[in-house]
Amino acid sequence: MKGNSDKLKYDMVAITLHWVMAICILLMLGSGIAFDNIPMDKSFKFSMYQWHKSLGLLLLAAVFVRIRWRLFHKPPAEPVQIPKRDQKLALIGHWALYALMIAMPFAGWMMVSSSSYGLPTYIFGLFEWPHLPYMAGDKSINGLAKSIHYYGGWAFIGMIAAHTGAVVKHYYFDHVNLLSRMGIGKS
Repeated sequence: MKGNSDKLKYDMVAITLHWVMAICILLMLGSGIAFDNIPMDKSFKFSMYQWHKSLGLLLLAAVFVRIRWRLFHKPPAEPVQIPKRDQKLALIGHWALYALMIAMPFAGWMMVSSSSYGLPTYIFGLFEWPHLPYMAGDKSINGLAKSIHYYGGWAFIGMIAAHTGAVVKHYYFDHVNLLSRMGIGKS
């Protein structure tokens, strides 16, 4: 594992993965909320669902790339100004975010695979993505997957709020600019 604890910020690969995935996750959450709350033309909604599913599967692949990168590239040490309790909470929060980054797209894939409609998923209009086997039309799996996807979305929103809130708290109360570790601003 490459040592990075003497550095003040993450490497460019980790920073790029973080911000690109963050933007994509926000797009996913926004589109998911829009599906349920904004009336839209059926053909437009179908196209939006295809993009939502495509982006979800891309994010599922990206989280495994991110985890692999993280396993072989040690992050910078936590700033000494951050209390140990907050460091432990950050570790728990990051693992919860990773769990959601895996659970959400997988639950969505299960939901589509177990749907009685049997609609295909076209990855960015380029090719058809297969359904998970042995799930077609299974109402119990579909109900479970919908619940995980729905409540997971709200959990994701809560975790993002906590993650963002921690950055703000540390900036104003601990006088640590954590955004500089992620390539924004100076420390």
